[in-house]
Amino acid sequence: MKKLNLLLLATLLVACTPLERSAYNTVVAAKAFLDTERAAHPECVPGVLSTTCVDIARAVAAKDLLIDAITVYCAGPDFGNGGACNAPAKGTAAYVQATTKLQAAIANYNQVSKDLKAVK
Repeated sequence: MKKLNLLLLATLLVACTPLERSAYNTVVAAKAFLDTERAAHPECVPGVLSTTCVDIARAVAAKDLLIDAITVYCAGPDFGNGGACNAPAKGTAAYVQATTKLQAAIANYNQVSKDLKAVK
């Protein structure tokens, strides 16, 4: 499921808005960063509650939440079939809500990853 979501996120590169590009870039950077962190901390298995392990788990959850927010923001027939993002029409309540939630998810991941980097 997550691989499918990442594949769908790749479609954001085609004619995307700055917000969509920022979300995509954040997810790509998050995956690379978290893969590196998990490799550097093989002791972080379920049940290990060290500060680093908890922060890695929080960062993974924040990345997954960001992917979910992008999926909601882009939801529509084109995006659902692997095509372009179908963001809500600008000026609508749906656009304001989806944009706000996507911006919050990006900010949340950025803060959580900053916290993880500070633990090191």
